[in-house]
Amino acid sequence: MKYIILMLIFLTALAVAEDDSLSPSNAGAMQDIKKTMGDEIFSPGQQDQLGNATPVITGKNLPGAVVNRQPSLPQARLFSPTSTWSLNLLDNLERVVVLQMCQSNDVVFGKGTITVGSSLQNATATGTITGKKLNLDVLCDDLTLLRLSLTMNGKSLSGDYHGYSVSYVPWKGIAMGKIN
Repeated sequence: MKYIILMLIFLTALAVAEDDSLSPSNAGAMQDIKKTMGDEIFSPGQQDQLGNATPVITGKNLPGAVVNRQPSLPQARLFSPTSTWSLNLLDNLERVVVLQMCQSNDVVFGKGTITVGSSLQNATATGTITGKKLNLDVLCDDLTLLRLSLTMNGKSLSGDYHGYSVSYVPWKGIAMGKIN
């Protein structure tokens, strides 16, 4: 019985393959494609001198189109692959944030700790660098978010920050630190 079912499936697949509407031998399908894409899709010469296809721009291959074949160069890192950042955050409390940070192009990210008084908790950080400006978000284990807007001067960091918490009203303060 299994063999009969397999044979029927095989014969059905062969019949469907012979009746493929996208087959090059199907004249109706070719006319449909020519109406949609234009006659040049079937004409030879859609390649450059190296034999590569020319780029498709707005549905048409343009012989004069040029593609940059040079790979883009990665941006230089501002610091080593992993750096220790130390930040002092001052408002009505003193907070000390120590982070192990990494950088990929203009994105920075990492993890570390934050100390508030005698309380220590884990934190994660992510941000972006634009020129000398650094926008950094630090999220603590207790879901306190510290949103820093800093200026980088060499390995020194300074600016202000806003704090957001599920337990307290938002606050702001100043931030100073360094990259080791």
